[in-house]
Order: sequence, then C-alpha cells, then structure tokens
Amino acid sequence: MPSVFVYDATYREIQDAVDKVFADFAVDLTGKRTLIKPNALSEREPEQGANTHPAVLRAVIEAAKKAGAEEVMVADNPGQANYGVIRSLFETNGLGEAAGEHLRNFGINLVRRNLPALPDEDLYFPQLLFDADYVINVPKLKVHPGTGLTSAIKNTFGYLAGAQKAHLHVVAENRRHFERILADVFALRPPDLNIVDAVLAVEGRVQLGTSLRYLAKILASDSAVAADVLGATILGLDPTNLYHVTYVAEREGIPLNAAEIEIHGAWKPAPDITLPPGFNPGETRPEAAASPGLVESASRKILALSEEECDSCARCVEECPTGGLHMGAEYPELAQDLCVSCFACMEVCERGAIELDPIYPA
Repeated sequence: MPSVFVYDATYREIQDAVDKVFADFAVDLTGKRTLIKPNALSEREPEQGANTHPAVLRAVIEAAKKAGAEEVMVADNPGQANYGVIRSLFETNGLGEAAGEHLRNFGINLVRRNLPALPDEDLYFPQLLFDADYVINVPKLKVHPGTGLTSAIKNTFGYLAGAQKAHLHVVAENRRHFERILADVFALRPPDLNIVDAVLAVEGRVQLGTSLRYLAKILASDSAVAADVLGATILGLDPTNLYHVTYVAEREGIPLNAAEIEIHGAWKPAPDITLPPGFNPGETRPEAAASPGLVESASRKILALSEEECDSCARCVEECPTGGLHMGAEYPELAQDLCVSCFACMEVCERGAIELDPIYPA
C-alpha cells in the first residue's frame, strides 16, 4: 500500500518538517547527484503563492546536503510564460536566491525523446534529468482550471525544455489526450521523492496564485500518485476525475481513493474550496478539443477580461501560443477558434484581469 506523510508546517519553521520527511523516508543521498525540481511557474513573488515557496526549496536543499548528496542541483523550465529566461525568472520569484549556487539551466544540453501518446513528435528534455541519481519533486498544491489539480505529477511537465509545453497544448487532440501526454512525460523520470508545498494552497478559477488557502501542511510520498490523491481529496477534488492522475495510477496499480492509502499524520478536507468549472461535485468536465477548429457542440473555455483590472501591457498577447490573442483598440481581444485553453494568458497576467469560463453545449 502506498503511503503519504503529512506534516504541520509554516514557512518560518519549514526546516523541521522537511528534516522529518528525510528521516521518515530514510533518504540517503551519499555519493548521489541530486536534482531538486520546484514549481517555478512565474515571476510572481512568494506571497502570491504561484510557485513553490523559496523557504521550502531552501529547506530541501539543506536536507539534501545533510543526507550526503555529492551534488545538489536545482532546475525547472518555466510555465507557458517567460520561456528562455530561466535565471531571470528565478531571481524575480525568490527561488534563485534560495537555490544559490545550486541553480542549473534546465533548457540546455537537450536529448530527444518520443512519447507513446505522441509517437511522431520529437520532444526535447535536459540531459541533466537523466543524469541525476535521485530526483526530488517539490511542487505547489494548486487547483488548475484545465486539469483540476496541479501538484506532483503535473509538476514534471516542467521537464520539457523551451516552448514545447505551449506547443503540446496546440497539438493535443483533446483534454484526455493532453493529460495522457502529461502522464507520459512523468513516466520518463518518475521522481524518487515528492515533497508538496501545501502550506499555502491555491484555489479559485481566475489567476493562478491569487486565491490562497492556508493549510499549514507539507505532504510527502515516494509515490506521486498517492501524494496527488491525498492533495486532491484535501482540496475537494475527485481523484477519479483527474485524467493525468488516473492514467499514472492505472500504470502503477495505485488506488485513487485516499481511504486505500496509508496516511501518517493529521489531515482533513479543506472546507469550501473554490474549484474551477467542471470540477465541482456533480459537474461534468468539459470534453474540449485542445486544438483549433473545435466542433460547435464541444464544451470549452473562453477568455473573459476585466477591463477594470487590465493595464493593456500585452503580456498575454505575447505569450499566446496560437496567436489567438491580439491587441484591440485598448484591450486584448481573442479569436475564439484559435483558443486551445492552455491558460498561458491567465498565468502571465500579473493583475488577475483574465478569467476563463466554460461554455457548455446547448
């Protein structure tokens, strides 16, 4: 039976919790090149909650050193925004200061791989990922408007170098296909240990990292599926409705019910978490095609812009992978037939001016 350990934690006293993780999992990194993979989604500051908190990263680095790691490396490829500026992003969001001399460029020295879900698509991953002897995955616990949950499994999407993540939103046939791609990326190098930053979790459906819920927890497991099942349950999500989690669970034979997972430590579902449309109890997920040319009857999500919040900076236009966003006379405008529901626009918007609402079939 897979297990998850739950620890009480605050950012001020995070080292004690992380040290307990290493003790409970008997982590011995003697002579090992150790890769730590945080969630470095954007340039947002730590208190905005979009990224793994720097205090958590700093604590994991320190614990890895104490566990005897020969080399500690910190790396991630950014979200759909800010491609190619990894160091700049890390400096802005505080993760660079936490990583210090351990920060590595995850976008160079690439090797080609093909995925079962995309056999004819050449994709590129950092050689560093495959050279590491031990991988510690340090995601942020967040709801997500497209996949429902972004945590342990989805954080490995950052293995992909450059703008490929946005490209995969375009070539994926539908939402299930996209999440099967996520599962395939994860399978290239499953993490050895997952330490989930659930001190501040992200809820809501507007801008990732603007609606926060204080849970004061760290979740840890050597099974990313088990960590995600418990994280989803805490957030009020049904794990069986999270396609990427179900795909990996089927491959690894891990149950999708928290009651069937061995849990150490106190936890309970957080009350009244705001979930994205399609993920609330009794709702059906939109089966949107992820590529342009959606059939008229397909459920999908469209852009809603608050002109009061928008400052016309055009960052969302710059980051749109399909060219579906363009600047109008004053504000960004969307060509709906080019929207692939990748949420790059929402993730890059610093002002929370963008919301994606579902349109359901008549």
